[in-house]
Order: sequence, then C-alpha cells, then structure tokens
Amino acid sequence: MNLLQINTIIVPVDFSEECTDAVQSALELAESPQKVTVVHVKYPVNYVTAGTAFVQLDEERHQKEVEAYLQQYIQKHNWQGINSVVLSGDPGSEIAEYARKINAGLVVISSHGYHGFKRFMLGSVAERVIRFTTCPTLVLKR
Repeated sequence: MNLLQINTIIVPVDFSEECTDAVQSALELAESPQKVTVVHVKYPVNYVTAGTAFVQLDEERHQKEVEAYLQQYIQKHNWQGINSVVLSGDPGSEIAEYARKINAGLVVISSHGYHGFKRFMLGSVAERVIRFTTCPTLVLKR
C-alpha cells in the first residue's frame, strides 16, 4: 500500500534526459502506470521564435506533430500504460492549471539547474509550477 495514495501523477517533459529520470521516478511512486500522465507543453504557433520566424505553421498540424513525437518518446523508453497530453501555452502556468483541472495528487518535475544568464533567459518552469500548483510537487535536481 502506498502511503501517499496518489490518484494521478503528472510529469512535465521537454524530452531531455532529466525528464526521462522524472518519468522513471513517477513510475516507481505510482501504484500503476495508468496513474502517470506525461505532459508536454508546446508554445503556440503564434509565438515567434528563432526557429519559426519565417515558417508558416498550422496550429492543428503542429499539435498533431508534437503529439506524435510524444508518443515516439514514450515508446522509445518502453513506458507501457502511461497517459500523455500535449498542452499549448506558458509551460509553468499550463502545468499548474492542468494539475488543478484533473485534481492531480502529485507533480514530479525535473530541474535543469540553470543559473545566471541562462536561467534569466529561459526562466524556471519548475519554479512556476511550485508557485502555482495546488498539489504537492516533487522537484528532482540534476
């Protein structure tokens, strides 16, 4: 019997190695893989970034491509039975809102450990999730 009695564990992923470790940790904590939901938050196509500044993207097509990539990521790591969802928007806010919406019992998130200029430029998704989510959050440091 699990002492925490967690109904759903959310694991945000950005396809990095640290996120792979977070999913593995969530699977160890969960009573079954069906209680783990891997969440990827993509930026909407109307966000202009260096890689998309000159490319016309269709939101629906982009959503389907990211969902397909997430499924490949799950299959690559042989995570049988886990759930997945792709959201669009600001990662920290979307993860916290999704956790609230499904009444998650725990968020397991990896921290990339950025500091200085890199953290200033990239922000900290883990920090925003901790600040805005209403359920317990486990941050795994690299």
